Amino acid sequence: MDFSNNKKSYSLIALKFGAINSIISFIFTVITKYSGLIDDFEETVGWISIIFGLLLTVSILVFGIREFREHNNNVLNYSTGLGLSSLIGAISGIISGAFNYIYLAFIDNSSTLKQLEKIREKWEEQGMTQSQIDQAEKMTTMFMGPGAQFVLLVFSSLLFFFLFGLIVSGIMKREKSIFE
Repeated sequence: MDFSNNKKSYSLIALKFGAINSIISFIFTVITKYSGLIDDFEETVGWISIIFGLLLTVSILVFGIREFREHNNNVLNYSTGLGLSSLIGAISGIISGAFNYIYLAFIDNSSTLKQLEKIREKWEEQGMTQSQIDQAEKMTTMFMGPGAQFVLLVFSSLLFFFLFGLIVSGIMKREKSIFE
């Protein structure tokens, strides 16, 4: 597909829906944190978060791809839909990662410390020695830091939007009629 005259709409649509996804995800995270649900760190919160994330991702892709298709004479080929999905995921990951980095680095890192404390208790229950716990804690702390979480958020967002984009783009594609 020729993007010479549609490049602006392609990028703007990806930016719009990537930002919407990031803002909604961040609000959901803040609500779960300040409602006390995340402090309990129960399986229920994990399942709710997974289902919410799946529904949000698919919804964002459907709305974004539909808007792009409407701006392009109701035509969308598979590769364009997949590219748009990936771009939405990359933008969403960067914005979400930035929100998360700012929040953890400058506002409140207590949830990370609480999670690390619970992990440490589990290691002690499993009978790990103090040196093993210290070594495992160094690695865990490295991956729980704001910088590592930023990279993981960008990569995971891109990956999941790409994977869901494979399905959504296949369902929503509309090729140009050969009779036109």
